[in-house]
Amino acid sequence: MNEIVKLREHIFTKINELLKHKALIFLWGKSGSGKSILLQRLAKQHKAVLINEIFTNEQDLKLCIEKAKEQGINIILLDEVGMYKHPLFEYIRIYSDTLSFVLSSHKKIALFKKEHFKSRFQAQIELKNLNETELKEYIKEKFMLELSHNNLSFLMKISKGNLRNIDKTLKSFLELSNYFQGNKNKKYIFKLSALENDLLR
Repeated sequence: MNEIVKLREHIFTKINELLKHKALIFLWGKSGSGKSILLQRLAKQHKAVLINEIFTNEQDLKLCIEKAKEQGINIILLDEVGMYKHPLFEYIRIYSDTLSFVLSSHKKIALFKKEHFKSRFQAQIELKNLNETELKEYIKEKFMLELSHNNLSFLMKISKGNLRNIDKTLKSFLELSNYFQGNKNKKYIFKLSALENDLLR
């Protein structure tokens, strides 16, 4: 199973282009929409620092950014910034004069609509849940599985395109497939996998 896979290729390409120059970028989308996968790929592509810590005060954030600068890192990826307090964003805004940032959140942030912030962003991008075509490619690359249209539709229905639910279901599916060793059909195993992960009532 591949942990870092290609996903949202058009968005990944767009962000890469923006990061050729200093940029401030905001990604938002529901849990399981693929934000973390994008951040992991960007960190690898640009040798950037990916920070999952939720900062609660300005000093800790400042120390973290200064440490990255000392290491020669000029791109910082911050996940779950929707949990940050507003004063922390002022530090990020100031540091964005000299560093690139990609911020990720499960929700829109009202402060970013204000002019002094809005004018700083090179892009604000919403990630929606996967459609069936994207799901098929994701499963093929990450789990090396080719699923029928019916099984894909079932997986879309129970997961609602949420990658966390998809990953949990497919991991269970692979384990159960190995256990049954071909004695049960895929649809039956998918239903068991969905039940195991509380996705089917």
